[in-house]
Amino acid sequence: MLNGGILHVKICNVGLSIMTEKFDINQIKVEQADLLNYTKEDWNLYHEYRRIRHSEANPDDPFVDDEPTEKSLKMQVNHPEFDFQFSAIIDSSINKFVGRVVYGGFRETSASYEGNKHLLQFDLVLLKKYRNKGIETIVLKQIYEYGKKKNHSILVSGSDEKDGKAFLKAIGAQTALSGVENRLKLEEVEWNMVETWAVEGPKRSPDTELKLVYSIPDDILERYCKVYTETLNQQPFGDLDVNDIVFTPELFRDTEKRRAALGRKHITFYTLEPNGDISGLTELEYRPERETIVEQLLTGVQEKYRGRGLGKWLKAEMLLKVKEEFPKANIISTGNATTNAPMLSINDRLGFKPHKEGITAQLTLESLEKYLEAK
Repeated sequence: MLNGGILHVKICNVGLSIMTEKFDINQIKVEQADLLNYTKEDWNLYHEYRRIRHSEANPDDPFVDDEPTEKSLKMQVNHPEFDFQFSAIIDSSINKFVGRVVYGGFRETSASYEGNKHLLQFDLVLLKKYRNKGIETIVLKQIYEYGKKKNHSILVSGSDEKDGKAFLKAIGAQTALSGVENRLKLEEVEWNMVETWAVEGPKRSPDTELKLVYSIPDDILERYCKVYTETLNQQPFGDLDVNDIVFTPELFRDTEKRRAALGRKHITFYTLEPNGDISGLTELEYRPERETIVEQLLTGVQEKYRGRGLGKWLKAEMLLKVKEEFPKANIISTGNATTNAPMLSINDRLGFKPHKEGITAQLTLESLEKYLEAK
C-alpha cells in the first residue's frame, strides 16, 4: 500500500498541432547545453521559453522564479544516480528557445544500474506551434544514437497531455503504466475525520511508535533505506520493464544535501515496531518556490504490518503537520498508479481528486530504429 514514483520523465507536449506561419526546419538546432557554463543571455532565452511553456501547460500553478530553476538544473549535471543529457531546441531564425529534451539512464556507479542498465529515459517538450513539423524526428535520431552508443535497449517516456500521448502512440511506444496526479485542497479537508484517524492509529497499534524527522537519523539510516527500497518497489509498475530501484544511505544523504542547498524541506513520518522494524512511512517535500503546493511523496506500509490502519495514521499525521507548518500551502499533490487501489482508497476518503492523468510508455531501440528508417 504505497504511492510515489521513480520514472518521472515525460513528454509534455509534442506532436499534433498545426503551425500556420512560415516554418523552416533547417533553422532548427538541437544543441547539447553546457548548463554549468551558460551565459546570462542563454538563461534569459531559456526562461522566456519557460514562461510560454508554463502558460500553455500549467497556468494556474505557481511559476518558479529564474534563480531556483537555474540552481536546480545545474545541480542535475553531476547527479550521482543519473547521467542525463540536456539539449536546447532553438529556432535560429528568431534566436528563440522553442523546446528542450532531456535523456539518459542510470550511472554505472548507481546501485540500480545493473538491473536497469537497459533503460533510456527521455523527456521531450516543444511549444505548441512547433509541434508536428519534423523537429520530433530530429530529436529522436539524437536519442537513438545516444541509446545505441550506451547499449540501451528500452526507451521509456510518458505524458499527461493529449498531444504527448498521441505522439508516443505514433512512434510505436506501448502504454506500460497508467497513473494520475491527485490533488487535495486543504480548505476541503474533513479535519474531524483526519483527527479521528490520528487518534485511532496508536489505539490500534499501542506498542508502535510514530516518529517525525527532517533527516533520517544515522542509527537507522541503513534499515530505513532497505524498507524504503522494498516499499517503493512494491508499488504497481504495470508492464514497465523495470527492475528494483535501490536507495542507499549515500544516495539519501546526497539528496538531503541537494534539498538543503535549494532551501527545500523534507519531512518524514515513520512507524517503529517494538522489535525495531520500520513498519510504515510517509514523506513530503516543500519547495519555497512553490509555496502553495506541497508534494506528497512515497507512502507505504510493509506487507506484514498491513491491516492495522498504519497508512491512515501516517497520512493523517502528515496532513496535520502540513496544516501547522506550511500556512501558505493550499494544495497537496501526489502521484499514484491507477492500479494502486489501497492508496487510492485512502486518498479518495481524504478528498484527493484527479488533476492530470498520464501514461508511461516504452518501446525498444530496435522499434525506434525502424520508425526512423520509415520516416
